[in-house]
Amino acid sequence: MNKYTELLRGIWISGHSADLYISLIENGKSNIAELTQYTWLHRMQIYRLLPLLVEYWFIYESKIWKRKYYIPAHPEKIEHEYENKMKDNKQNLNELKEKFNNLGNNTNIVFKKWSTGIKNVYNDIISTLWYNQTYYRITSETDVDKIKNHYQPYNYIKRRDKKEIERMIITSKETSKLKVPKLERDIKVIENNIDMFDDNISFTIYWGKLSFIDFNTETSIIIESVELSGFFQKIFKILYKKL
Repeated sequence: MNKYTELLRGIWISGHSADLYISLIENGKSNIAELTQYTWLHRMQIYRLLPLLVEYWFIYESKIWKRKYYIPAHPEKIEHEYENKMKDNKQNLNELKEKFNNLGNNTNIVFKKWSTGIKNVYNDIISTLWYNQTYYRITSETDVDKIKNHYQPYNYIKRRDKKEIERMIITSKETSKLKVPKLERDIKVIENNIDMFDDNISFTIYWGKLSFIDFNTETSIIIESVELSGFFQKIFKILYKKL
């Protein structure tokens, strides 16, 4: 690929279309037979590529007697296309900035029933969080083994550990006894004299989202909101420090 082909790739002309235009710039007015010699392209390829270049005024047709010749447009045409592209890019960039600035104003809610919805929550947590990030969970689950075997996706733990995701958890004393101690997991316990904490419900805060799982009715909800997530994260940390 030469420097001129790279230049044309900056707009929409690339590959063999660029070869045709550059060939005409280098050799001047040419017919189909001559273009096949200059570019080593098959005649049918040239017939297929020329109409679009002609339509967008990069190449002009000229008929002498019954034979068609093709003439390249001035390279200023390329410059004009670059200017238009820069305007489009600027507009698209401004739209992306606006979307980013409005992230905090968007609240999306996903409500699902049955075990597939619960699996979707676990998948969303792993897909949303980056490496070494943390989720915050308050859970009153009553059957740890059932959750692992029935509700968590088969590769959930493997994906979670591969990303080295940190966990801060508040749970009941009985549930905490069933969880194997791990370096990346900190657990605080709600003592029985405060509450039995056996509602079988899980609440997780993670990177701009909240999720709720009611294992009793197999109901799951995901709320995507930066403001709500940040607010509940503050509440979680206050409670965590108190326990």
